[in-house]
Amino acid sequence: MWLFTTVGFFSVVQKANQEGLTVRARVKEDIDRLRTKYMPQLAPTVTGGGADYPFRATISHDDFALGLAQIAHDIRYANFKTEIAHTQGVKREAAYGKVWAALQALENEVKPAATGKKAAKKELAPAFGGAVINRHGQVLLMEPKNHFDGYVWTFPKGRPRAGETPEATAIREVYEETGVRARIERPIPGTFAGGTTLTTYFLMSMVRDTKQFGNETQSVKWATEDEAEQMVGQTTNEKGRERDLKVLQAGFELQRSRGNRP
Repeated sequence: MWLFTTVGFFSVVQKANQEGLTVRARVKEDIDRLRTKYMPQLAPTVTGGGADYPFRATISHDDFALGLAQIAHDIRYANFKTEIAHTQGVKREAAYGKVWAALQALENEVKPAATGKKAAKKELAPAFGGAVINRHGQVLLMEPKNHFDGYVWTFPKGRPRAGETPEATAIREVYEETGVRARIERPIPGTFAGGTTLTTYFLMSMVRDTKQFGNETQSVKWATEDEAEQMVGQTTNEKGRERDLKVLQAGFELQRSRGNRP
């Protein structure tokens, strides 16, 4: 079995002619944490025992089951990837996120093929958002609460309310999701498709930062173009990540074409 936990990632197998289990890991500290927190009965770690997993230790079935029960009792988090970021850092979270994204393919394998009207291409809803770039060449990103839908860092955007113009929608969404009052400088050329929306973005400049964002946002951050590219790259939603990277590039290209005016 594969076991993803807040202390590490493990492959657990029973080898031939072996009574107990072998717990294998790619990172030695993972086994150390597992032993310290949940399974003190683990035998000393053996290094270099195999090509796939260089670190391993043995344990009986019963002791392993007791440790698993304690792991289950300790689940208090609403989002596993977010908890991993807190306990093991964003690099480990990003690695697990790639596994999560790859396993999304299972959904398509088990879903029956659509027929008739359901087979028609889903129409993307219009949405509007903003890329706010300040005079220091930093862009404003928001971190959705619990990394909703696989987004780690993204641009503020949303769907219009009844009778609301695209510009008003974009300004409102930026304020609600980041706490920043912004003004529109000009539209970013093109539209950008995500999983459910087709979004038009506006290049914006900051008027005032109220530092009071809505409950859909976990945090906000100003980042340079290179920093923003790395931050957006952590998103595991493939369509959303590709869209946001395109918006990032287009926004800075438009800003540079304006002579970096604030």
